[in-house]
Amino acid sequence: MSLDRDHILLSAVADEMGDIRADFDSLSGLITELMAWCPAEARADALPQIQSFDLLLQRLEGLSGLVAALGAGVPIDVALHVLTLSDQTARLTGGLASGASAVSGDVMLFD
Repeated sequence: MSLDRDHILLSAVADEMGDIRADFDSLSGLITELMAWCPAEARADALPQIQSFDLLLQRLEGLSGLVAALGAGVPIDVALHVLTLSDQTARLTGGLASGASAVSGDVMLFD
């Protein structure tokens, strides 16, 4: 497969992932509506699941951005910077990112 075809395919995959993310995002409104009807005693159990749903949306958005960057010809080490979640970056790089430090989950203000 030629490099141009690879980029076209990656761009198409990024577009598809963006469409999927938009569909999932529209479900967020439904979830908000359903939470209004959720009995108070069940809300504490439902909130972590809603947060998990939001995390899935963020992960999908990050992957879509990564694939779009790769489709545009951005080098992998630069494209990895579009990932907004440090744990996702760590999982995908497997130590490949240059100068990668251990991910603790803490915000690093200075390196």
